[in-house]
Amino acid sequence: MTRVTHDRVLALIAAYGGDPARWPEAEREAAVALMSGDPALAHAAEDARTLDLTLDTLATPHPDPALRVALKEIPERGIGLMDLITGWVGVWRPAAGLAAAAVLGIVIGVANPGLPVPGLETAIVAQDGGDTETDSYSLAAATAAGIVTTDSF
Repeated sequence: MTRVTHDRVLALIAAYGGDPARWPEAEREAAVALMSGDPALAHAAEDARTLDLTLDTLATPHPDPALRVALKEIPERGIGLMDLITGWVGVWRPAAGLAAAAVLGIVIGVANPGLPVPGLETAIVAQDGGDTETDSYSLAAATAAGIVTTDSF
């Protein structure tokens, strides 16, 4: 037998009515046993039975078929989620494309520092002291700065 509390019996009465035959089978026996020893629960079940009988005597409403047709003809109001997203993307599509390209370029550049950059070539540079070292310069910038390049690769 399942253990049932006072509050659970009240919840069963509120959800299923005062007739224990309508309650879930797993809790029915324990709930009836608890209800038989508690006058407040028995009173709540009796009130629910009275309401059940009143509701059972009411006629089942049958809506007018013309009302159903009229309700179907009412246009939907508001903007659907897809329309909202499509409208937003339409306005921001060029900016979003540029931003995505910029982010992708930054990510690739940071992740691969050894990638060659167009216009930037590695050159062997002769310094004033005669020492040679390998460094990366734009050849145009090196020539403009007066740096002598002996070889490039």
